[in-house]
Amino acid sequence: MPLVTRTGETVSFVTNTTMVILATVLVAFPFSVQAQTPKYEVKASVDRKAIDPSDTIVLSVGIESEEEIDVQSPTLPPLSDFEVLNQWQGSEVRANLINTPTGPQFKSVRRVVFNWQLSPKRLGVLTIFPVEVVVAGKSNRTSAISVQVASGAGQSQRGTGGRRNGRGTAKPPPGFDDEGNPGAGALGDDEEDLFSQLLKRGMQQIPQGGTRTLPKNMNEAFFIQVETDKTEAYVGEQVTVSFYLYTSGIIRDLDTLKYPSLKGFWKEDIEIATHLNFQSEVVDGVPYKKALLASFALFPLKEGQSVIDSYQAKCTVISGNDPFGALGMGQAFTFTKSSEPIKIKVKPLPLEGRPSDFSGAVGDFQVTARIEDNNVLSGQPFPLKIRFEGRGNAKLIDIPPFQPPEGMELYDTQKDSKFFGWGTSFKEFTVLLIPRRDGEFVIPPIAASMFDPQTKKYISRSTEALKVRVGVGAKPSGQGSASFTGDGKSASKKGATGPVEPRLIETFRPETSLTLAQTVGGAAGLFAIAFAFLLAVAAGELGWGRGKPRLGRMVKNRVRDLEAKAKKTELRQVGVGGVNLLAFTLREIVGDRVSEREVLKLLLATPPSIQKECAPVIQEVLQKFELLAFAPDSSVEEWKDPAKLRELIAQASKVLERVVALSGSDERSV
Repeated sequence: MPLVTRTGETVSFVTNTTMVILATVLVAFPFSVQAQTPKYEVKASVDRKAIDPSDTIVLSVGIESEEEIDVQSPTLPPLSDFEVLNQWQGSEVRANLINTPTGPQFKSVRRVVFNWQLSPKRLGVLTIFPVEVVVAGKSNRTSAISVQVASGAGQSQRGTGGRRNGRGTAKPPPGFDDEGNPGAGALGDDEEDLFSQLLKRGMQQIPQGGTRTLPKNMNEAFFIQVETDKTEAYVGEQVTVSFYLYTSGIIRDLDTLKYPSLKGFWKEDIEIATHLNFQSEVVDGVPYKKALLASFALFPLKEGQSVIDSYQAKCTVISGNDPFGALGMGQAFTFTKSSEPIKIKVKPLPLEGRPSDFSGAVGDFQVTARIEDNNVLSGQPFPLKIRFEGRGNAKLIDIPPFQPPEGMELYDTQKDSKFFGWGTSFKEFTVLLIPRRDGEFVIPPIAASMFDPQTKKYISRSTEALKVRVGVGAKPSGQGSASFTGDGKSASKKGATGPVEPRLIETFRPETSLTLAQTVGGAAGLFAIAFAFLLAVAAGELGWGRGKPRLGRMVKNRVRDLEAKAKKTELRQVGVGGVNLLAFTLREIVGDRVSEREVLKLLLATPPSIQKECAPVIQEVLQKFELLAFAPDSSVEEWKDPAKLRELIAQASKVLERVVALSGSDERSV
């Protein structure tokens, strides 16, 4: 059973349309409705009431309700006896099957949990005073909580959870014979020391020098697997790490207690899961369900040994053998698990062959320089843009040494950068230059060196020389132009040469003498027109009385058009049609059918799962379609083979089919 019920755009539109209709009715026929305060419950708890002074506790504030309500971040009381080490939050929507007088029914429960990891500052009985949280505009205060801090406190509970039957709790069923306390709210092996955790998990090597952790005890209720694409890397080289949840049972709810801190790395998020998307996988003959928790791109900052620390999560699990498990009614067991730390050997960048202009770029980047307008005015700043783009983390790149030509001075430097989940990035420097005299200037090439981990060599890239004319070709008076102000922002200058006299607008208001009956009749008529219009819009959007095409079928129709053009070897038409096909599909997915954003900008607006899996292929086919559409005839001779065109179209069709599937667009009408 999925943790989060996804609501499609169709259902959202029904809700919005209904709200508009109801609002119109309320305006036309006002009456008062007694507002009902939504039912909810606020609780505060700690994972343990007694701890050793070297240990930590997790304070959780949970808000549960049967309907969606507004919840503000809680306000912690003064914590003079504790230090806050970490904080995070999570939310879920789950459906529970309950018995009602009319028979079994599903009941939705929404839950928001705020967590803080606390470390005690002294021994004794410490008090966590009430936490205040505002729910649906109303202030709520939790109960105070006492925690005993003493040497050895809480140690006796280790390793005994889930095997105690003194209070009537059942021993975990077969397949759950690991640590953990049965029942909601109980904790498992979070109190287990790291050494014991390492003994319970094994290491299995995967190709390309990466690592994947697997359990030695195949009967664990669930475990957190960590994968890396390499265990050795140069300083600044990307290491991709992903954390997965594996289970043979049914996950009822999940709380992430601790994301890895990843000290010693520059971190970029690739994907943080907002819901569990399970897939089947067999490990050593045991079937599991696997779901991604988080994926990061890491870049080591210094040589030596760095550690990818643990991801910790608490799950409430129902045994897969429980006959009522599929209905969410089986006996639940709560465990806390941590992934195994992974060591990464970080190698220094070689000194041999290192160029003198090397500024820290690690990867393979193209370097370009451009000027928006080659005709500028003396004394007015103009932008020179220097852009690094390619494989690696361009955010770590510094601007190479740059000396403006004589007669120009450097005014200011701005920068912008972005990392893409599929492993590429860019960093753009905007250098503002001020020419101090008229004439023609040449901005010399800008050279940059970088280290490519793939070839283990230093490579060099250089821009082209740029010509600038100062005081020549200025736009005549009466036309709009743009200049850069002192703060580097663009300021527009209109062509008007003087103040504009305001126009006097005369209006004529005829006298009205409508009767009360005419007024009421007119209002009723307007209401009827508005109601009919809203119904027509709803019918059009929801497809009442007619079938609606789905995005997958629309994409296939456009692919067939491209295939027909490929048979005739109409290269330009295939290129333009292919670019339009990519843009059309992505616009439908991101809900942007109006603007003229480019394909790559639309791609950045898609969900992270699409970017991670499909972006490299989309980039590849986009470049080929653009080549067919815009390159000289001499550059596309090899594409006159219809078989090669069909292969390109098939590649585009396959990746777009996957994009549609990942977006879930074909689960709703387009």
